Amino acid sequence: MLKMVVVTMIKIDGMESSSEAKTYAMTYLHNCRISNEYRKQLVNWVGTYLDESMLENIIAYKNSEHWEQPFESIKDEAENDLEIASLYASVSEHFNIDMMVFEGNLLSIFNILLSRMKHLDKKVIAH
Repeated sequence: MLKMVVVTMIKIDGMESSSEAKTYAMTYLHNCRISNEYRKQLVNWVGTYLDESMLENIIAYKNSEHWEQPFESIKDEAENDLEIASLYASVSEHFNIDMMVFEGNLLSIFNILLSRMKHLDKKVIAH
């Protein structure tokens, strides 16, 4: 079990783009054994927080509304939304170590992606 965690973390650190991170997460979600509703919630989370264009729009929106700390706000929302997604897991899924590690990896990937996007704090909404 520990080897899988170490290999997964190395893979995360080596990701070059958000599309690679998103592909990693989606592939994992479509191949793991979890309930459909939990999977749906996690897919939605990945689609929001591991999608570079979606994050760009969220950052631009928060900047246009003059949020005090837009990046901290986005980080808090991502963490809260992942906690809400985990509420859809069955009792056995709450104690599944692989899913715990996966959720931790999702947050790590998100934090890496968000830190790479801090240069976008002046970007305007494309819509």
